[in-house]
Amino acid sequence: MHSELLTIVILSRDRPEFLETCLRSVFDNQKAVPTVIVSDNSTQDHIGIEKLRSDYPFTYVRQSGHLSMTEHHNACLKLPSTPWLWLVHDDDELYPDAIERVESFLVGCGNVGIVLGGLEYIDPQGSRLTKWMPKTNGTFRGEEGLLRLGLDFGAFSPGTIFKVAASREIGGFVEIDGVCADYPFSVRLAFSYGTAFFRETIGRFRMGHAQASDYSTPEKAEDFLDFIMREGEHVMRSVGCSRRTAEQIVDYTTWETFLKVAPPWLRSDESFVFRLTRKCLCASPRRGEWQNRARQHYPFLFWPLSWLTWPLFQASRSAIPAPVRRWLRAQVG
Repeated sequence: MHSELLTIVILSRDRPEFLETCLRSVFDNQKAVPTVIVSDNSTQDHIGIEKLRSDYPFTYVRQSGHLSMTEHHNACLKLPSTPWLWLVHDDDELYPDAIERVESFLVGCGNVGIVLGGLEYIDPQGSRLTKWMPKTNGTFRGEEGLLRLGLDFGAFSPGTIFKVAASREIGGFVEIDGVCADYPFSVRLAFSYGTAFFRETIGRFRMGHAQASDYSTPEKAEDFLDFIMREGEHVMRSVGCSRRTAEQIVDYTTWETFLKVAPPWLRSDESFVFRLTRKCLCASPRRGEWQNRARQHYPFLFWPLSWLTWPLFQASRSAIPAPVRRWLRAQVG
């Protein structure tokens, strides 16, 4: 008998080999399985799908193949008839015995909009790389819920379970630069309906396959930073939180991303990094926690006449006398 609480919807597109691995994690490594729907937006019909349909008891929905990423995500929000939706990508995996633990947890979640569990990050072959776990248990609403989720963002499939009614009421996922944006959708749910954190590992997120977070060239690094900053701007415009909370969100989205994408280019393209610093200062001028981290790690990026001080810093940090370093820091506050 299927659960009347939860539906698992798996988004799939032209990756039958990953879909098979995902389905094994759902059907072979769990004690009980709720209703499972595979929403297939593939551009062609794959022979292996029929075998998977005969091997595993899931409902198959064939989409047109022409839906955008955002359209496909929002189409999946319309599929469940249960209160909760566990939205999973075909290259994700569920953690062993996660379904039973998640369903038990959902019973006590009331009317929150989103539930977050821990994630294990894996490489394309399935080997563990790292792990993300919510910092705290509990349920949080309003600006506290927004900040608890928004300043430690791990709301990625398959570590998120959505309240179906709430997800539909806020209008579903939004599209930014042609990409389905998880962040604005998740923080709006947290702010408007509340978020509950479940401090156990429930999913495995596969890295390195068709990931949007590619900053292997300066152009890609800047594009990724621009996308994340637009997510923060969207939150400021659409959520309705206080200005102080919005500034904390923008500080996090801007400077946390800067600290990922910019430093690797300091030795090969320093002018690019200085330009990114100015862009981030325009987007997030407030001296928040994450901007202060950037200043602490790379103070010379914020010095006046940085184009002049960089060659000296690059030659030798010790070449700049301590009084001069203190004066330069004082000029930027």
